[in-house]
Amino acid sequence: MSPKQPVPIHRPNVLFIIADQHRWDFVGHESDGRTHTPCLETLRRRGATFRCAYTTAPLCCPARAALASGRYGMNSGCFTNLHQLPAGTPSFIQQFRQAGYHTCAIGKTHMEIHAYDSDLTGPAHRAYMDSLGWSEIHETAGGNMFTTGIRCSYSDFLRRRGALDDVVGFYRQWHYFMDAGRPADHPFVTHPWTLPDDLQETHFLADRAIQWLRICDPRQPFLLHLGFPGPHSPTEPHPHFLSLYNETQETWPKDAPDIRPWTLAARTGYRAFITQIDHHVGRVLHCLKERGMQDNTIIVYVADHGELAGDHGLYDKTSFFEGSVRIPLIMAGPGIAAGRDSRALVELIDLGKTLCDLCQVEPHRLDQGHSLAALLAGRTATARSTIYAEMGCDRMIFDGRYKLLWGEPTDDRRSLGRLHLDRPVNVPPAPARLYDLQEDPEECRNLATPGQQADQVQPLLAKLLARINENIQTQPSLSRGTYRPLQVTDTPSAQGAPK
Repeated sequence: MSPKQPVPIHRPNVLFIIADQHRWDFVGHESDGRTHTPCLETLRRRGATFRCAYTTAPLCCPARAALASGRYGMNSGCFTNLHQLPAGTPSFIQQFRQAGYHTCAIGKTHMEIHAYDSDLTGPAHRAYMDSLGWSEIHETAGGNMFTTGIRCSYSDFLRRRGALDDVVGFYRQWHYFMDAGRPADHPFVTHPWTLPDDLQETHFLADRAIQWLRICDPRQPFLLHLGFPGPHSPTEPHPHFLSLYNETQETWPKDAPDIRPWTLAARTGYRAFITQIDHHVGRVLHCLKERGMQDNTIIVYVADHGELAGDHGLYDKTSFFEGSVRIPLIMAGPGIAAGRDSRALVELIDLGKTLCDLCQVEPHRLDQGHSLAALLAGRTATARSTIYAEMGCDRMIFDGRYKLLWGEPTDDRRSLGRLHLDRPVNVPPAPARLYDLQEDPEECRNLATPGQQADQVQPLLAKLLARINENIQTQPSLSRGTYRPLQVTDTPSAQGAPK
């Protein structure tokens, strides 16, 4: 079928909403209502909630590359934020476009490496995104990355509004690694938004998605990616959402006897930022309902990875601890049983093949994900037997109870350069860690230390090696076509002529 030929509209649309750095337990149903996410709670009643969903890599680029391509970093070559998928890499987005879907990306995708001179509005970026399957893009760098000079849909919007300098000034309250040498606050410190509501990136992206939904062709099914930059730091909740937590007593981080003076307030600000995103998700879903598209649209809410938020004395991600590697995942729509609450082990990499299955789209042959369609329909209760994740040279395996960290990036004391950006893959991992999440859900007691019972290390190592061997799948080289032997003659000009 030609990519430009619309398929019958009975095929479901897909609204794929991905937040950045939203940890699994900062949603209403995982926090006893401590985090206010009413829109996500409504969505989960309509569909399925996955309580044991994990990222494939606890960092933006490798997680998103794995999601798009259905390939682990060991195969795609995308291990850090300094790697990107080669142009033309097979993706589930390509498969949807080939099947007649209109594909559009709004917000953050982080498919291309962000550098000071990146132009996410220019022809080179558009050509790159087109090669991955996107027919239309309205991309933003995410958070304060545009302040370093990156041009994107959001920075262009601020220029048109005459507000670029004001917004850049607001973001200069925080330290940012791409703007080194300037003293400022830690990125996780909360500073409430002080400018007009509609200038904030979360608001802008919801507005843009609503505009797109109102004018999209109802005769052609769509795959719409909506990438919110939050709740990734800098933590910038609108005061209205922060005020909802005035009477909330914040929880203490896990395994953190000492915390920084601002940590508890920052965790509350992080919750408020999530509530703000939830509100704007609700606005987009309301528009979908207004247009009569709700019943024929598969809706996904997921995150690329989590946030440590002070757990183990750490912030940010690039870790295999639960706060960093475990993510929220909610799906609703055609083919998905309502009210399903699953504790099956699932990986971020599974979503591309799942959506292909639900929408009767052929997945590409290199996709390593496992379809969750049977799980979503209620025909089975299990998915994977283990969860595998990777971060540079380090690996994680989790069997639902025991988690083996074959190297833990945040505890690595080797001189390897900047930890999460240029971490090498050709050095031995840091010492192993083993946790029993049934008895020790906060991951305080490492069982792989002298004097501890570590009977599970070898069985888990065997499972880890099995996953590595199962997943090794090299990128096929380009074919040179049909083999044709050379016709050798005494005449040099005839050398190489085909028979």
